[in-house]
Amino acid sequence: MDETPEGEIIVRGVIDSGSLRDLQVDDYQRERSSISSLSDLVNAFKKGETIPDIELGMRGQKCKDGKGGHCLILQDPVFIVDGLQRVTAAMHVLDSIHNVDVRLGAAVHFGTNENWERERFSILNTLRRKVSPNVLLRNRRKTSPAIQMLYSLTGDKTFVMHDRVCWSQKMRRGELITALMLAKVLGNLCSHKSPTRRNQIDELVPALDGAVEAFGIQNMRDMVRAFFDLVDECWGVRLVVYKDGTSHLKHNFLHVLSRLLADHHDFWGGSNERKLVVEASLRRKIAQFPIMTDPTIRHLASSSGKSRDLLYVMLRDHINSGKRTRRLRPRGGDVAPEVDMDSA
Repeated sequence: MDETPEGEIIVRGVIDSGSLRDLQVDDYQRERSSISSLSDLVNAFKKGETIPDIELGMRGQKCKDGKGGHCLILQDPVFIVDGLQRVTAAMHVLDSIHNVDVRLGAAVHFGTNENWERERFSILNTLRRKVSPNVLLRNRRKTSPAIQMLYSLTGDKTFVMHDRVCWSQKMRRGELITALMLAKVLGNLCSHKSPTRRNQIDELVPALDGAVEAFGIQNMRDMVRAFFDLVDECWGVRLVVYKDGTSHLKHNFLHVLSRLLADHHDFWGGSNERKLVVEASLRRKIAQFPIMTDPTIRHLASSSGKSRDLLYVMLRDHINSGKRTRRLRPRGGDVAPEVDMDSA
């Protein structure tokens, strides 16, 4: 039990799992999320991982000792101020698994009322900032060989993206892409030999680590270096000061370019196609793609969704243009959808 300088009484502890259903919800709360969207929380409870404490408000002061003084029984109505989804996930685990120990900590404010709780809810959910995926990836480097490789590569002064990748909450001046984008580029490049095209960090990181066996960590490092050397040679990276106006470094274009390279045999060397190799004639042709000058292409590079498919086809057709032979050889036929360029 604690008392703040303002005289507010707060109790901190672990909620008895049998009491979770006694927690009440007022109309200032958001609706309960579906269990499918709470899968990460559900799995964390199942594994016994530590979950952040929730905040509760008891509209009164009445309580008593229980279990021989080893617990505190709250006798006035207790409302969830912050943590409804954590409680929902915990109750789902209790309902679906017998004899499971669900531990959920809480800070209980005594003597609250609806207005105080509503204000507290607004403060917590307005000021709270979601942790950037870049920070989450940075934290994975201790356990993930693929992420450690990417992190160390961005610290290599010979790498064109040295000090140009954001691994923190906010991008700083000079940083051009996010760590998440870098990891997704690697995922795309590896996708012809391993199922690494993933968007969510919890799926992407294990997939990249799985690709280490198929490629080898040095080959993965070399392919990332070769990819951004290609971007630098074709449109420039080293002299870029501000990311605004750099369409060739937009998320959408990097996604399309890395996907196209993986989808065609022509960009890979060796019998096992584990090395990214773009011959001089293809580099020259790619460099002529008007990503910097064509307004339509610039717009597509900054968009998402279906624009990726259109941009993919435009880039592929540009590389193939003027060729009767030695056109790009896709894996198993065209991997991108056909697009009617006249109607698009």
